[in-house]
Amino acid sequence: MEAVETELLETEVPPVARVPMTKAQFLAWEPEDGFLYEFDNGYAEQTTGMKKSERPLIRAIQMAFQQTTAFAENAMLFEETEVWVSEEQMRIPDVAFFTDAQIRASGEAAEPIPTFVVELISPTDRADKVEQKMVEYFAAGVQVLWYVYPALRMVRVFTSVRHSTTFFENESFDAAPALPDLHLTVAELFTP
Repeated sequence: MEAVETELLETEVPPVARVPMTKAQFLAWEPEDGFLYEFDNGYAEQTTGMKKSERPLIRAIQMAFQQTTAFAENAMLFEETEVWVSEEQMRIPDVAFFTDAQIRASGEAAEPIPTFVVELISPTDRADKVEQKMVEYFAAGVQVLWYVYPALRMVRVFTSVRHSTTFFENESFDAAPALPDLHLTVAELFTP
């Protein structure tokens, strides 16, 4: 692939690389810089992978998920998997729920859309990008989105672009309607 010019966005810290390329170039590209890249309308956008400090949060979500009917029916929560929310946008949510049927259909022409997604929000995440992803997820067919804010020990649960509820401490939240029996308290989520 020919060299591409890197455009840096103005952010607080660190700058985020946006590499212009076609979707075909993106699909064939194998970056060797240790970063993950999402695709957004002609740009590969640099993102970081999960941090070691976030593993306990993911474990708490996975352990609660193992108590659900969906888990018993061979559904899975995948971490940092590609989700094409549109023909020209690929996101890598921290956690995405796929039914057994969706997993079996993976790789076919139509990309499966998870009905439940979790994003861990760090202090360096740009607010406009966080909001943009939320709009994209719901436009694609996601039913429930959890934004987990580790620095604030807070969870915001979205069931549409216009409806969210924020939870703290011992408050219980769930993933209904996508996974009605997946529920945690904020304290359970943040207990190592």
